[in-house]
Amino acid sequence: MTMPGGVHARWRTWIIAAIGLSLCLFGAARALAALPDAACPALGLSSSHADIPSLPQLCFLRDETHALGPGDILGGALPMERRDADQLVFRHNQSAYWVYVPLHNLEAAGRAWYLQLDYPLLDEIDVWIYDLGSGSGPRTRPRLLDTLRMGDARPFGDRPVRHRLFLLPLDFGPGQSLAVVLRVHSSGAINIPLSLHSGASAIGGAQDHGLSQGMFLGALAMLALFNAALYLRLRVRQSLYNTAYILCAGLFLASMSGLSFQYLWPDWPWLANRSVPLSEILAILSLLWFTRHFLSIGPDRWPRQSWLIRVLAGTGAALFVASLAVPYALIIKIDTVYALACMVAMFGLGLRHWRRGERAARWYVLSWLVFFAGYLAYGLAAFGYIPGFMAQERWMQIALGSQMFLLTYAEVMQLHDLMRRALDIEAGARSSLQHEVQSRTADLRATMGALEQANRQLRELTLHDPLTGLLNRRGLDEALARSAETQGASARGTLVIFDLDHFKRVNDVHGHDAGDAALRWVAEVLLNLLRRRSDVLARFGGEEFVALLPATSLDDAVILAAGVLEHVRRHPVDLGRGRVIDLTLSAGAAQWRKGETPQSLFRRADENLYRAKTAGRNRLVADEGL
Repeated sequence: MTMPGGVHARWRTWIIAAIGLSLCLFGAARALAALPDAACPALGLSSSHADIPSLPQLCFLRDETHALGPGDILGGALPMERRDADQLVFRHNQSAYWVYVPLHNLEAAGRAWYLQLDYPLLDEIDVWIYDLGSGSGPRTRPRLLDTLRMGDARPFGDRPVRHRLFLLPLDFGPGQSLAVVLRVHSSGAINIPLSLHSGASAIGGAQDHGLSQGMFLGALAMLALFNAALYLRLRVRQSLYNTAYILCAGLFLASMSGLSFQYLWPDWPWLANRSVPLSEILAILSLLWFTRHFLSIGPDRWPRQSWLIRVLAGTGAALFVASLAVPYALIIKIDTVYALACMVAMFGLGLRHWRRGERAARWYVLSWLVFFAGYLAYGLAAFGYIPGFMAQERWMQIALGSQMFLLTYAEVMQLHDLMRRALDIEAGARSSLQHEVQSRTADLRATMGALEQANRQLRELTLHDPLTGLLNRRGLDEALARSAETQGASARGTLVIFDLDHFKRVNDVHGHDAGDAALRWVAEVLLNLLRRRSDVLARFGGEEFVALLPATSLDDAVILAAGVLEHVRRHPVDLGRGRVIDLTLSAGAAQWRKGETPQSLFRRADENLYRAKTAGRNRLVADEGL
């Protein structure tokens, strides 16, 4: 059976059209499926290149709305930028960043690789791993193999590899292609320096890094122990504060590098996040007090510098409390600005003391110059202004370790200078003494006499009241004992006890300084009105004064004592600035009696004083009713 030619022509047309449409649809599907790979070609992996320090030309995009998913990245529907991994550095913002990393195993054998993100201060890292199939087989749809959630806002145990950095194990089959999709979001700066390492290289790198970190932290621990030993042995305050600074600064670096999260508080993400600003503030406060004691900045000698340190320390204490509650993105900036201001201030103080000729201050200044060299680059890298955080971390460790060593060396040099000066003084004194002994042997007796006189003068100082200059109670007792040895009661004279009336009121109303001024004024009145060299004047204690008048009758003693009371009554104490105090005295007088002891004499005079007080004060009571 044959078909008409027109029918054949129509069928051929429909068949050709269907085949053409199928080819177009297949080509379009292949083109759409190949779009991500065409835009972001897979990176070939082989054993000849065991390490790729920075993945080249990675595809990434910024997700400001936080509305994208991994399917949007795999589909290739969104335009993506390309940049080397070490240039994926972004200052703080609220966006999330997506990174697409296609990888292809070029070898015919299976192999393990590790994708490493070399920035530990990221809050959230979400990872999707897809199987793209084998390069030799037919093209397949991406198949999700695994999903991971990491970051220092999540427990440390969520990480697939127990490491301070973010290590992602990738197991490739022969010729297999994998795609890694990462979503990164953080409250601070965002650095995404991705590198790739073979299994053996990753293990060796982790061991080398662990060794270097252990050596660095061990060196800090040794410096801290040395300073602690200095403090315990010599009680030098700056050594104690230097110990605290070394420990707090070491904790700061450990927190910045992720080591404290790994080893100290792996189950407390909040503390891992807050340990950075908290340890930074503690380190600065320790260094401020070290500077204060090392440079001997006291309020008497350096009032302005002492005030500056107190203000900075008070601000630091307030920021320490604020670091517990203020959002991390804000407080870390405030704390860093505060730390930089303190560092500049301490450097300026050290420079000023160096210019004044303090030899130890030059080592202090040099330690800051070394520290600034590493700190500025480290801070810029940490805040996302420059790339290469890991390289800057090593420079920061070198700079910080050098600063701590120089500060400790400056301490030792300062102690050395003090000991040398002490030894020079001792040697000079010894040489001078030897010269004196050799050259003045003939004057030995005179020297001994001078020594005895000096001893007497020293003893006299122990017998006098430091406020008024009069004899104290001990001096009075000795004077009474000497007077008791005098032959004849009349020769021994009369004892008068004076007491300031209502002295407690003076202290309560005018203050203790005014009370001291009143006591000195009464002592001056006694010295002026009782002028005989044989008279003994003493401050017995508190507001009581005693006058021992040898060879003075009771009548004469009463006249003299009454003159003292009258003078005090008529002449107020001038405190300056228009303030005066009216004072009065009460007195009791007693004359030596035959066979009487100093104790009984004093007791009778004290009883007379009590009678004067009881009778209304501002009066004198003597023996025999006078």
